[in-house]
Amino acid sequence: MAKIHFVRHGRTVLNEQHRTQGRCDSPLTPEGRLGAQACRDYLADVPVARAYLSPQGRVLETAEILLQAHPGAKRIIVEGLREYDYGIYDGGPDPQMHAAMPLETHVPAVLSGTHPGAPDGISARDYLANVDGALARIMADLRAGEPDQEVLAISHGMTIMTLMARWVGPEVFGMSPMANCSVTTVEVDPTIVDGAVRLLQWAVDPGNQGVTFPFRDITGVFEDGNGMNMVPIDFSHPAPALC
Repeated sequence: MAKIHFVRHGRTVLNEQHRTQGRCDSPLTPEGRLGAQACRDYLADVPVARAYLSPQGRVLETAEILLQAHPGAKRIIVEGLREYDYGIYDGGPDPQMHAAMPLETHVPAVLSGTHPGAPDGISARDYLANVDGALARIMADLRAGEPDQEVLAISHGMTIMTLMARWVGPEVFGMSPMANCSVTTVEVDPTIVDGAVRLLQWAVDPGNQGVTFPFRDITGVFEDGNGMNMVPIDFSHPAPALC
């Protein structure tokens, strides 16, 4: 069985300023670098074969630190691991974005592929296609390699949650919030199309840094009978690596 370790990027300037960070970027703060160093040490004994990276600067900066313990790991940039694009709300105060797109309605609409996107943002349909292509790329590479490989996927909070909710189940929205540089690990069987995924650990926070956003359990909106159907993950179209 193979393992994928999903890591959220380190804490950034915009995270600490409580500003929405999707397509816009900002560097890691000193505390963010400390969190990445703690995560590096936590993952030091993992036999990492490859690291799949979002192309965004905060992930690449995080990866530089994490991969100090794995200098031989191949780095593969995949477009679909980038963060959700919040359009006109990107870079603005978090409360402004949440008022316009409340979690309880926005997240289900994204996962069901029906949200048109914020103005100047990305539609749910296009976002899910990108995310699915990234996961399909990882699974295709695992299928082509040794059966017990372990890889990293360094990405962003919304994108990792989008994958996990549709792959593991919506119960992840009631689990611990995903801190910066937290580690979520799944075990997969690459010979099976959907990987027969099994969650091994959720949002472990090696640096004990906590989160910079208010957390609330929204699992109730996914209960049977509410008419919300999540789009299944499409594993049939692996995205090309950017490098």
